[in-house]
Parts: sequence; structure tokens; C-alpha cells
Amino acid sequence: MLAQVVSEDANQRKLHVEISTAEMLPFFEEALEMYREEAQIQGFRKGKAPRDVVLKKFGEQINSEALPVIVEEFYKQAIKDTNTEAIAIGQIDNVSFKKDQPMTFDVTVEVMPAYEVPNYKGLKVQKEIHDLKDDEVTSTIERLRENYSTMKVSETVAAGNFVTCDIQMLDHSDLPIIGKKFTDRRIPLTTQYVGQDFIDGLIGAKQGETRNLHVSKGPEAKEGEHEHMTVTVRKIEEVQLPELDNEFAKDLGFESLEKLMADVKENLKKRWEDDSAKQLNERIIDEIIKNNEIPSPEPLVDNAIQRIGDMVKQRLKGQKVEDQYIIDRYRPAAIRDVKWMLARKKIIEAEKMTVLPEDIEAYRDRMAEHNKVSRDQINIDFKTETEQKNFEDYLIEEKLMKFLESNSVIEEVPDTLSAPQEEKKSDLIV
Repeated sequence: MLAQVVSEDANQRKLHVEISTAEMLPFFEEALEMYREEAQIQGFRKGKAPRDVVLKKFGEQINSEALPVIVEEFYKQAIKDTNTEAIAIGQIDNVSFKKDQPMTFDVTVEVMPAYEVPNYKGLKVQKEIHDLKDDEVTSTIERLRENYSTMKVSETVAAGNFVTCDIQMLDHSDLPIIGKKFTDRRIPLTTQYVGQDFIDGLIGAKQGETRNLHVSKGPEAKEGEHEHMTVTVRKIEEVQLPELDNEFAKDLGFESLEKLMADVKENLKKRWEDDSAKQLNERIIDEIIKNNEIPSPEPLVDNAIQRIGDMVKQRLKGQKVEDQYIIDRYRPAAIRDVKWMLARKKIIEAEKMTVLPEDIEAYRDRMAEHNKVSRDQINIDFKTETEQKNFEDYLIEEKLMKFLESNSVIEEVPDTLSAPQEEKKSDLIV
């Protein structure tokens, strides 16, 4: 095969490709054999007709089968041989094929614009440090107690109970709204899940009792906006928390309550440190993008939007998500992803980063410690090239971020990170 660049500019390159008859022959042979095996030709058993008979009867179909495969195969080879950094599928033109003559075609591809990433050292970034408070440890322990709590049927509603009830939404004239009745809703009466006015309205109610409630629509509602409803209590459950003592700790696999408290504190500290490290990495990436002229070619942005959209749709199984919403919502994130991908490539090349044996051994040590197993149990023998490449990309990314962090000017500041967002209260009511 001969492939040469016949023209190019900043965004496109045109190649001319010539394929010899000898190079094409295996593709025609394969197509011929396929037709020979399946051909039904009078006077011959299936698959036994002579080659020349099959070729005479199905010559045009054999060519139609083989030619697209030949073009695709040698298109890929031409891209590789000419060191063309294509960022989208090329357009094939001027295909010329005659029997017993070389085949030729032209291909025009969009190429990566030239760019450099000189500014990635000495970046000034802030790292947020979280001061772990005792009440965070206490609240985590309380959630553990709640997870291991039992329920006792109660006669009267009190704050903190679980109430199973029927809810009928009312209009402003206190008439039932058709289609807005919800039965057997089990609701925890805590401000984490419902408003205080909903809790206050049910306190003291007994099983079978119905109450009319006017409750606030929540923080996003206009001032004075309320929802009207009747709530019929079907069941009242009182939460029975386990005693906070050594026995409780032992049930969770710890020698003592002191050991449990220490483990909770260590895990919280590690979580905040991990969150801070992730945020620092994102800020370094943002600074690199801000301080360098990095292109965002449209084909790569489109691919990134498609990838993000697939993940969103996978996460929202069963829900319809319009493609235009994906484009409008996630285009800025896609552009950022593309710019970082291109910046990352240049920095790795500039610093000649590769995966070394000691990187793999360090990974095994970390994973063994994390999973509390011997390092020999950490498997790094991958079944496919894709799995191997993903693993190596992970190690390179890890090495790159450590390098960038060590070459940045980092100012430690008090954190503004938030705890996990609470569930929306209104979702539990209606």
C-alpha cells in the first residue's frame, strides 16, 4: 500500500491511497469462499461448485462484499502510516477500482490542531483542610445506632416515630384533589425528612385518627405558601435504639466502644482527606486549562457529550431524557473533559511518563493494605488488552496528578466542603 499526504491545513488533511492487486487478493478470496459455501447452483451440491462457476455467477456481489472491507482496512493503515492524528471518521472520495489494477481512493480527515501546554508548573491552588468536630463523630455513631435499631408499636405519635399513613392532598377550599391520594406511606418524623410543621401536626395522634394539616412547601416555596392535606394514621412505630456500650461495639466487630469511636473518627478523617485531595486535583486541572490555550475540537466534544449522555441515561433507567437536554446541560463539562484530555497527553509526553515496575508494585502494596490481604492476592494479570490499558492509564493518571501537585504552590485553607446532601423532604410526603 502507498499512502501520501496530498494537502493539509490547520484542521484537515487529505491522503491519497493506492492498494496493489496482491494486497486486495485475500479479501476477494475470503468473499469468494463465503459465496461458494452458501451458493445454490444448479447441477452442484451446496458448497461444491467450482470457483470459476461461482465467480462468474456472483462476481459483482463478491466485489460489493469485499471492496468496503478493503477500503476500511487500508484507510486505517493509511492513517497510521502517515502519522495522521485523526479526530473523526474520514470522508472517502474518488474510489477507483478496475479488475487486475491497483485500487485508489482519497480520504479527508479532521486532524488535531497544533497546540502546546507550557504552563503546568508553579500553579497556585488552594487545598481545603477540614477540622473534624466531635459532633460529626457523635452523629455518625447515632446513625449506626439507628441502623441497628428495632421498632416497637406505639399508641400515640411522638417526634422521632415512624408513622405509616394515608395522605389525601386538598385544594385551598379543603376539597380532595383527584389523583392525589397516597396510601401506606411510611414516614420518619424527623426534620431530616419532613418539615417541623408536619411533625407538630401529628404529635399526639392515635392509630386510626385523621388530622388536617397545613404545612409549608419547603425552603424553595414562596413566603406563606402551604400544602393542605388530611393524614390518617395507620400504624405508629417507636424507634428502639441499642445502648451505646461495649456490647454494641462488639456486635459491630470491635473490642470496645473506645475502639469503635476511634475507627469512626479515623474513617471520617480519611473521607474528608479524600474529598480534599479530589477537590485539589480538580482545581489543578482547572488552573492548567485556564493558563493554557488548549483546543476543544467539535468532534471530540460531541464524543464526550455522547459518553456523558450514555452514563446519565444508564443512571436514570426507565426515565426519558431528551438529547437536547443532555447537550445543553453537559456541553461545558464535555469541553472541559476534552481540554484536560489533550493537556494531559502533552504533559505526559513532555515529562516522558511511563508505567514502571515499581509503580505496579506500589499499587499492589496499597491494594493489599486497603483490602487487608497479602500482596500476592492482588491480581494484575488482565485477560484483555483493554483491561491492561485501562490499568496502565490509571497508574499514569495517578503519577501525573502526584507530579502536578508536587510542582504546584499549595495554600492550605479552612474547608467549605459540605456533608452529603439530605434527601428532599417533600419527596417523602407526595
